[in-house]
Amino acid sequence: MKTFLFAVATLLMTILPGGCGEKPAPSDASDAAQIRAKLEAIPMNEKVNLTNDAWRKILTPEQFEVMRERGTERPFVNKCANPYQNGTFVCAACGNPLFEAGTKFESGTGWPSFNKALEGDRIKVIKDTSHGMIREEVTCARCDSHLGHVFHDGPPPTGLRYCMNSVALKVVNLQKATFAAGCFWGVQYAFDHTKGVLKTYAGYTGGHVKDPTYEQVCSHTTGHAEAVEVEFDPEIVSYKQLLDLFWSIHDPRQKNRQGPDIGDNYRSAIFTYTPEQKTAAEASKSEQESKGGGKGPIVTEIVAAGEFYPAEAYHQHYKSASCRIPH
Repeated sequence: MKTFLFAVATLLMTILPGGCGEKPAPSDASDAAQIRAKLEAIPMNEKVNLTNDAWRKILTPEQFEVMRERGTERPFVNKCANPYQNGTFVCAACGNPLFEAGTKFESGTGWPSFNKALEGDRIKVIKDTSHGMIREEVTCARCDSHLGHVFHDGPPPTGLRYCMNSVALKVVNLQKATFAAGCFWGVQYAFDHTKGVLKTYAGYTGGHVKDPTYEQVCSHTTGHAEAVEVEFDPEIVSYKQLLDLFWSIHDPRQKNRQGPDIGDNYRSAIFTYTPEQKTAAEASKSEQESKGGGKGPIVTEIVAAGEFYPAEAYHQHYKSASCRIPH
């Protein structure tokens, strides 16, 4: 029965060429550039609402047919190769991160398949009754673009097979950076509004207590700092640019505090993941020192990144007047 349904589905699908991450060729370059600029200015944690006329100008015809008109590309045509060791597959329309490379597997269906989506409501699953079948459609939660379908015949541990259209995906090589600059609400807000930053998490790091709560961290007994973990596309924004932003949103000369927030959990720190990041952070700190200004030396710690513990859900992307919001 499954073989029959698979054959029927294949025959009924819209036949389209295309490739993973294929670049669009808009008919009006000027309009397309303006639309892309508008799209890129929207923070990654905010909804994208473009008209289909706008999408048509920035997507290829194949992408538009699949992603906006719920078509399906021909199987076994596009391999959706991942040139990176640890790539991330994002929505080809809006850049929303969807799947990690490690969850991709060979299903034999001819379409890119994954057994787990990224956490954080990256996708939506909708009942699909088209073509006389009952299936579960997968769309991008950020821009509502059609991606494919999910089936319950995948490998463990999830048992799921996210069967995606390759033209709906783009693979990027995200890098990670972590910064502590006082209350993490304002810090996360600043990085959320930075072009090239695809994911941010408010959390705790630098201490000795496993899985700390906000209350524990505020008790000053865990050694943890409030921090923000950032995942960014180095082809769009460099680590140096992130460092420049870090210095601009807080006072690195205040030790164990930022403004009215006092305690070691509000300390200034850069947590590095590679020798290159450490070198860049130290050079950036020296550059800031040479500029002078402020009272006293820069007290920012530069330490190797350890375990990062995401904060409670109510802290994520939280904007409040009680916390310094960078401008």
